Amino acid sequence: MIAQSWKCSSCGHVAIGLFPPESCPACHAGREAFITEHEFLFPKEETDAVIKACWKVSYGLYVVTSVQGERMNGQICNTLFQITSDPPRFAIGINRRNLTHEFIASSEVFAASILGDGDHRFVRRFGYRSGRDFDKLKGIATRIGRTGCPVLEESIGYVECALLSDKTVDAGTHSIFVGEVVGGGILKDGEPMTYAHYHATKSSAQ
Repeated sequence: MIAQSWKCSSCGHVAIGLFPPESCPACHAGREAFITEHEFLFPKEETDAVIKACWKVSYGLYVVTSVQGERMNGQICNTLFQITSDPPRFAIGINRRNLTHEFIASSEVFAASILGDGDHRFVRRFGYRSGRDFDKLKGIATRIGRTGCPVLEESIGYVECALLSDKTVDAGTHSIFVGEVVGGGILKDGEPMTYAHYHATKSSAQ
């Protein structure tokens, strides 16, 4: 799932996700009140069915961080995947409006902390608000990696990448950044969080 911004036409609330929420958490307007710049290539009445199908495509959840000078920021990302093994390279999809996108494009480095299957609190902290509004990393135990990016100490592991600048792809609302692995490691035992697991357990983990 490559998340995008959805704006409620009734109150202006902005939600992030592949699809708009069922109702606005601010004013309770229905899904039809949300607008985006993207036009889908399937009929509107098929939206619910497409959402359910997309949820069956599983992937991990990660906190992707980057830096800009002395500033640091992070966000939830579920479009991180290894594309080559020799040399090891990863690709990520980041919304062009996000602060993390700005930092990655500027510093040309990023780190991805791999969340465990019980790390719902990190999904909420790094996924529901912008780093322009508050310091997401304040009070979070981190270590500074080889790239200068923060890594979550409570994650089960991490990878750090330096961008291959000629491999960045403009994907419309998002950029696909390709980076070569320059560091990483395992921090503790645990099963990685998948989007399917998060979606199935998020209500009970509130």
